[in-house]
Amino acid sequence: MPDMRPPGGIAGGFPAIPPGGLLFGLGVDVTEAARIRRLLEHLPRAYERLFSAQERAYCERFSDPWSHYAARFAAKEAVGKALGIGIIGFVWRDIEVLSGGKPLIALHGDVAEISRRLGVTRVEVTLSHTGGMAYAVAAALKEEVAHG
Repeated sequence: MPDMRPPGGIAGGFPAIPPGGLLFGLGVDVTEAARIRRLLEHLPRAYERLFSAQERAYCERFSDPWSHYAARFAAKEAVGKALGIGIIGFVWRDIEVLSGGKPLIALHGDVAEISRRLGVTRVEVTLSHTGGMAYAVAAALKEEVAHG
């Protein structure tokens, strides 16, 4: 079957799966910012259990950090779903959302090991927040193995 992807990896104005890449899994999550705010205000230790120092520093740069925390929380859940490991049984900091702008996913610890065993070579994520809700979609990608 011929490769129907347009040159440059753009399909309808959106990034396409790069040549040689295979979609392993897709995950989506929606999180209410007020829920994350209540959690963090009532359980301050959750800051360190859920978010890396870099994630916390990024969120705290904003006058209203809650939507940013919620987006990162949603991303972690979406990544867990994309990898097929769900949202229970991993260390939340093992999935880290780096940077503002185009978010990048860094996997650590057991999640990185599971990803490696599954053949997942990278995870792409998109985040959005509006109206008190945060949204995340994650795609776990594998490199195509040449048969020959």
